[in-house]
Amino acid sequence: MSVKGEIEERVAELLEPILEEEGLELYDVEWHPAGKHSYLKIFIDREGGVTLGDCERVSLQIGDILDVEDLIPSRYFLEVSSPGLTRELKKEGHYRRSLGCSVRVVLKSGRTLVGTLSDVVEGGFVLTTGEGDVQVSYEDVARARLEFEDR
Repeated sequence: MSVKGEIEERVAELLEPILEEEGLELYDVEWHPAGKHSYLKIFIDREGGVTLGDCERVSLQIGDILDVEDLIPSRYFLEVSSPGLTRELKKEGHYRRSLGCSVRVVLKSGRTLVGTLSDVVEGGFVLTTGEGDVQVSYEDVARARLEFEDR
């Protein structure tokens, strides 16, 4: 596993008890090493969404723990936020939670699909588009993101 992956995995482990106590769940952790401009981004969520107060509490708690653990020896910026309305879908769990939602998928081939996420299947998902159902393999996805639906 890469150093990036190890840091992300360890941060996720450290976050688990904090988020459980706050009634939150971890959506994603991203470590972006770039010297003195490095970023650790933590995305939290819960049914009904998160508040600025939720983000502040988690940021303070994990910041203190990361200082003690000295997991990241260099300077970095810590950002704790919601994944947002147009959140990126990266993991199978993200797709499962988004069933029934409108999704924009950019394939590695360059083709873009927009439709309703209708099923999650072994190794991929089914998108219902205006042209019918399209089964997409996770391996073929360059980017997938929820589309904002104004209801």
